[in-house]
Amino acid sequence: MNLNSIIKKVLKEESRSGRYMFFSNLEQMKRQCELLLDLDEQEIESILEQGHDWAQDHIAEAKNNMDQVFDFIMNETEGGDSDVMLENEITEKKKKNTPTNPELWKKSLAWARARYDVCPSAYCNGAAAKHYKGKGGKWTKK
Repeated sequence: MNLNSIIKKVLKEESRSGRYMFFSNLEQMKRQCELLLDLDEQEIESILEQGHDWAQDHIAEAKNNMDQVFDFIMNETEGGDSDVMLENEITEKKKKNTPTNPELWKKSLAWARARYDVCPSAYCNGAAAKHYKGKGGKWTKK
């Protein structure tokens, strides 16, 4: 019974467009992201800390790939001059995030450095940023 519903879904998607796999993959990614986000964050962190950093690397790479596709599709659908948008995007990416509350940021960095053996590191900086945000800190691009 389940196999029949899968076959019907694939046939429906195939008739929808020659690019049915594009949309099917997006839908699957959405479902998987929702399921992962529903899991206990502490449990996931515990799993990753047991030598499974590769999973975090894969998520980061998937995000980079999705960003590129998203930016391309949005530029195409908005009908804007993609060269101008690309220049603006490069300029924005060169800008650095700056804390709006430098004193709170210093305290958050000190808090993270006390907890991590290796500083600076992605884990230490990420923890500091999460702590900073949790205390009400915000960022601006400069």
